[in-house]
Amino acid sequence: MEKLLKEYWEGNIPLVKSYWIGCILVPIVLTIPMWPAYSGSVSDGYATFVIVWFFAMLAANVFLLIGGFKSAQKYVAMKRKKKQSAGWGIAAQVLIVLGALNVIKEVLTLFT
Repeated sequence: MEKLLKEYWEGNIPLVKSYWIGCILVPIVLTIPMWPAYSGSVSDGYATFVIVWFFAMLAANVFLLIGGFKSAQKYVAMKRKKKQSAGWGIAAQVLIVLGALNVIKEVLTLFT
């Protein structure tokens, strides 16, 4: 597991996996434990769990977005070296940046 995390962080996972799994699927799955909190009526223990989980999710999202962006950078560099279109890599970079901005917006909304 440690090797996989290191490979992901360094951007050595293929773009299709790092983007769709690391930047899309995993963040969605990480929200599942928080869904009951949206009902509005939860116990104090669960509310504490949600706060802790939120910060764990925030750290995971930062890790996933940075690793995904690095993977997209390597994809773009590889495609340009081969004189091929780097469009998918550039699109992934743009969407990852937009995702990062959304994470920042959500954190700011929560604390304002």
